[in-house]
Amino acid sequence: MQLIAILLITVSILTLLSGLAVFLGASKGDRARSAWFFAATIFATIWTVAISLFLIATPEWNGTLTLIVDMTYISAIFIDIALLGYISWRKKYGKIATLIFFILGLIFAGVFIAKPELLYTNINFSSTGNSLTTNFGPFYFTYIAFFCALVPTVILTLLHQIFKSKSTRIRGGDLTLLIGFAISGTMSLIFNLILPLWTWNFIWLGPFAISTTILAFYYTILRYRVLKLTSRWLKLLSYIVLITSAAVLYMIVFYIIFIAMFKGSSPSLEVIILNFIMVLFFLLLMPAMNELTAFVRSLITDQETEKEEK
Repeated sequence: MQLIAILLITVSILTLLSGLAVFLGASKGDRARSAWFFAATIFATIWTVAISLFLIATPEWNGTLTLIVDMTYISAIFIDIALLGYISWRKKYGKIATLIFFILGLIFAGVFIAKPELLYTNINFSSTGNSLTTNFGPFYFTYIAFFCALVPTVILTLLHQIFKSKSTRIRGGDLTLLIGFAISGTMSLIFNLILPLWTWNFIWLGPFAISTTILAFYYTILRYRVLKLTSRWLKLLSYIVLITSAAVLYMIVFYIIFIAMFKGSSPSLEVIILNFIMVLFFLLLMPAMNELTAFVRSLITDQETEKEEK
């Protein structure tokens, strides 16, 4: 669970940086949509970090763990609402739909804060991963029904925009969003709302999928120029996002190879952190190494030119 928690926290940082890059780099005309995207990354970060902390928490955490659980349920409500706002805010029906779901989300959050026992009654600790004793009552299934209405709304909105758009560039971006959101929305519904009826071992897959999808949204913003972005912050934060993404990919490969080589035993927390720091250090040196390589090549080219002139 330690590696999973580290990966989730790292991905959440990537998600937040992507939202910050879009918000800081957006032009005045796209500031409202970029704000919704930034809000989605904030809620996704809270959700991802809360679940990662929940998985590794111990009984000594006491009241802090209750707050973590509360943040898990509340932040999950507003991620898809913010994404709906980002996708459809330019349209009148998009504003109406977003505000309706936002108000419903506030109602759900308020009821849950007042009476958390409507969703869960106890926190269970285990070395293989913590879990909750869920209260499978009307409120829980209403909570599921809320997402069963929200996720299709986002998908139908994207489909509507794909069919109505005359721009190949915009259609390509919306199609990428549609595929990513359909996959992550379905995974979150299954692993974080339905599967916990039997097991909590896979709840980390939901936030991982959502965070990955938001990074895909960030890619479409850059690749298909969905928003007009002009800022040096965009270049800097995009570079950080790329570096950290490469580090996360390396850690996943490292973990798989370690388990395969040592017959299922997991690496210690110290080994995981050391590897992560080393790969980040190496990636940060890449620009300097590229400059050094270019300098050496220029020296070799100059020597070859001098020989030809002689």
